[in-house]
Amino acid sequence: MSRTFVDASVLIRLFDDDAPERQAAARALMGATDGSALVVSGPGLAEFHHVVTALLTRPLQSIVAGRALVELAELTVVPADASLVLAAGDTASEYGLTTRDALAVEAAVVGGCDRMVTESLPVGTVIRGVRIEDSAVGSNP
Repeated sequence: MSRTFVDASVLIRLFDDDAPERQAAARALMGATDGSALVVSGPGLAEFHHVVTALLTRPLQSIVAGRALVELAELTVVPADASLVLAAGDTASEYGLTTRDALAVEAAVVGGCDRMVTESLPVGTVIRGVRIEDSAVGSNP
């Protein structure tokens, strides 16, 4: 089964009314993919909650964000343990990534994903066997 890692940048778009095209693309991805094929990370869920409650132009009410978090936590969640963080450090150095992006890539690897949907990395890049895509752009640059 093909698995897709969904980065926090895409999860946030689910609730970002200021970017309707990206919001629609994120919702289409989440609606069209079997939940068991979607993977997120613990740090990605934390980033999602922080951004949608504190940084969006129109932040979500805490109760709404909490309900969304509960639903997202029903997906496969890769936790951030020491081995994931250490691997992310190596990946960040090797590929010139931020630690945040490297942590997401490593979570995708641990989650058995062959693709990662994000707005943070160049579309079409393959990092550690994971192809980078953007739900609003598609998989080809």
